[in-house]
Amino acid sequence: MNSIATKPITGFFCAVLLLLLLEAGAAMLLVSSVGSADDAPALPRMTRLHDLQATFSDLGGQSFTLADLQDKVVVINLWATWCPPCRAEMPFLEGLWKKFQDNEQVRVLCISKETPAEVRQDPLAESLTMPLYVFTSPAPPELDPEGLPTTYIFNRQGKVVFAHTGIAQWDAPEIVAYLEALAQATSN
Repeated sequence: MNSIATKPITGFFCAVLLLLLLEAGAAMLLVSSVGSADDAPALPRMTRLHDLQATFSDLGGQSFTLADLQDKVVVINLWATWCPPCRAEMPFLEGLWKKFQDNEQVRVLCISKETPAEVRQDPLAESLTMPLYVFTSPAPPELDPEGLPTTYIFNRQGKVVFAHTGIAQWDAPEIVAYLEALAQATSN
């Protein structure tokens, strides 16, 4: 009897096909969930992103505050080097970052609660061209999710308009168009 176990190449292709189908399903779920700000999940006791008290820095030590993000569309991805789904979605986040790296109105930030040394030592940090960030103060409770990776999208007013926990294809054309529309919306 021929089985997948006795034909390694068949098993390999079946595994690749299964992963592609799972990724496509996750992307469809994410894209179908992107909607208006009225449909967005609320963060607990959230006022506005730029009102939260927290600092973070890039791996070179340049420090920022959440207040620095006022009047910008902000994608904050909370991740960790030890988290396999976080690592798997990093190429999608880097793709998104590349699309907006020269756009002053949109910021894509991947922030870890680990130390800069822990993130720097991870091979992932060397393989990416986008900057990675770490909290240099305690993460605000509003940005301390139960699961990783968790990604929030904030509009120019600092209000959360989308939240997602789990891997997603962040550089999908629908997400890029959504962020562009948020960037073009007038600030109130």
